[in-house]
Amino acid sequence: MAEQVLEGHALELRELDKKITALSDALAHLGKGSTLKDVVLIIRKPGYTTPAEFKFTLGLVDAMQGQVNLITQLGESLLAGAQAVGHK
Repeated sequence: MAEQVLEGHALELRELDKKITALSDALAHLGKGSTLKDVVLIIRKPGYTTPAEFKFTLGLVDAMQGQVNLITQLGESLLAGAQAVGHK
């Protein structure tokens, strides 16, 4: 019985390892894209920004920044929780 529990635990740890590694890779890849640099080039062109386009673009950029801040906070919380496991 104890051996089955250990095998199950090892499977769970492998699954967590795979998912955390995949998330880390996805976040690392996210910062290497040129999408936002391309947007900056587009908005610098004459005639891009009407008041509506400005509000739309600003809203999306602010929302994206909020998501990045949240992901950073969640990562820090995950690390702190993992470090606290087994420590009193």
